[in-house]
Amino acid sequence: MNIAAKTEMPTRALADFAVGLKYEDLSPEVIEMAKRCILDSLGCGLYGATKDWSHSVARVVGRLGQAQTASVWGMNMKADPLGAVFVNGTAAQGFELDDCHDQSMSHYGAGVVPPVIAVSEAFGKFTGKDMVLAVVVGYELGARIGNTVSPSAFHRGFHPCGLTSTFASAATTAKLLALDVDQFVSALGLAGSQAAGLMASQFGAMAKRFHSGKAAQNGIIAAMSAQEGLTGVRDVLEAPYGGFCSTYAEKYNLDWATNGLGTDFEILKNGFKQYSSLASSQTSVDALRAIRAREGIRGEDVAKVVIGTTHMVHVHCGWPYEPAETITAQMNLPYTAAVTLLEGTAFVDQYTDDKLHDPKIVDLANRIEVVVDPKLDAGGPHEMRAVHAVVTMKDGRTFEQDVTYRSGHWRNPLSDETMMSKFRDLAGRVLTDAAVDEIAATVQGLDNVTEPGPALGRALQTLRG
Repeated sequence: MNIAAKTEMPTRALADFAVGLKYEDLSPEVIEMAKRCILDSLGCGLYGATKDWSHSVARVVGRLGQAQTASVWGMNMKADPLGAVFVNGTAAQGFELDDCHDQSMSHYGAGVVPPVIAVSEAFGKFTGKDMVLAVVVGYELGARIGNTVSPSAFHRGFHPCGLTSTFASAATTAKLLALDVDQFVSALGLAGSQAAGLMASQFGAMAKRFHSGKAAQNGIIAAMSAQEGLTGVRDVLEAPYGGFCSTYAEKYNLDWATNGLGTDFEILKNGFKQYSSLASSQTSVDALRAIRAREGIRGEDVAKVVIGTTHMVHVHCGWPYEPAETITAQMNLPYTAAVTLLEGTAFVDQYTDDKLHDPKIVDLANRIEVVVDPKLDAGGPHEMRAVHAVVTMKDGRTFEQDVTYRSGHWRNPLSDETMMSKFRDLAGRVLTDAAVDEIAATVQGLDNVTEPGPALGRALQTLRG
C-alpha cells in the first residue's frame, strides 16, 4: 500500500476548494470546456435514450411513480431528479460515445451533466453560470479522486464510472445546493459509501450501461442527505482502513487529490470520443484509419494485424472476440479494429445488431492480435493507450502506424466543428432540428442565460414525429 499525503486531510481540502470556488475564478478556457462537456453529454444521452437498456431503466422509474419535476432526455417522460438522472446517466454512457478523462479512466459527463440539468429544473432558479460552475466542480473532484486510485482500482476489477462518478455527482449537486464545508465533506463521505461498479460487465451485460446512471443518482442522494444532516465518513479518501482509496486500490497516491488544486483544472484534461467504442481502442482506430487512408487498402485484403500496446489496453479490450451483446463488441479491440478496416470508421452504425455476428467481421477480428509492447507500457499515465499497429496484407505487404494520443485526447483535441457535428448527428436522430438548434445555442451562451434548466428540459423532449 502506498499512502503519500502532503495534505493530511485531502477530503476536507477538496471540500474547502469546492465551496470557495466562484464563477469569477474560472478562466475562459475552463468555462468553454465546461460548455463542451455539457453539449457532448447531451448528444450522447439523447442517442443513448433510444436503446433498450435506457428503456428498461425508464420503465423502472415509471413504475415507482415519482414526482414529475425533471425531464428524461429523448423521451416523453418526467420523474423526480433521482429518476431522471438514473435514466439520463444510463443513456449518456449508454453507447460508448461519452467523454473520457484518460488518467482517471472515467467518464464524468454521464455522472455530472444529468444532475446539473435535473437539479436546475426541479430545485429552484439556477443561472447558466451556476450550472457551469457546478459542472467544473464535479469534474474537478471526480477526476482528482479518480486519479488517486488509477489504474489500480481498474486492475482490481472495479469500473471507474461507478466509483468516481459518484463523487463527481455528489460534488456537482452539493455545489448547486450551496452546501457548507462540513456538509460537503459529508456529501463526499456518503458518496464513497455508495461507490460501486464491476468491470466484468464489459464482457456481455447491460449492467455497465447503468453504472453512471446509478452514480448520478447516488451522488444526488449523498448531497441532499448531507444537507439534511446525515453525516458521511469525514476522511473518506485518506482513511487507512475502510476508506475509499484503501479499500478499492492496492496502490494509491493521495497527492493527486490536491496537487495544483485551484490552479491546474482537471477538466482541461478531459477528452471526447470520435468513435462509439471504449476509449482504450480508439488509438487503434486512429492508427488503422490512417493506414487505410494513406495506403488505399481494403479490409477484405488484410491477412492479419498485430497491435502492440500497454498492459492496461491489453487487459481492457485486447481479449479474443466472441459475439454476444452490443457491449461485447464495443469493449473489444479486435472487433473494433476489424470493423474499422472493413468500413472505415467505428461510429454508432458499426455496432448494429446485424453486424455483431457478421462472418466477415468476425473472421477478420480473429486475425487481429493484441500484444503488450514493453516500450509503450513504460509510458506515463497520459500515454497509457499508446499503440503500434502493424497491418499485413494478403499479398505480403506490411504497413505500420504509431498513435500515442487518440483523437479527442486533451493532447490531440477535436475541433469545435467536429464536436458540434457529433452533437448535431446524435441529437438530430432524436429531436427536431429546431430543438437541436435551441440546445446548441443555449449551451454555447450558457453564461448569459438567467434560468436555462426548464428550457433545456423542454427542448430535450421535443422529439421528431
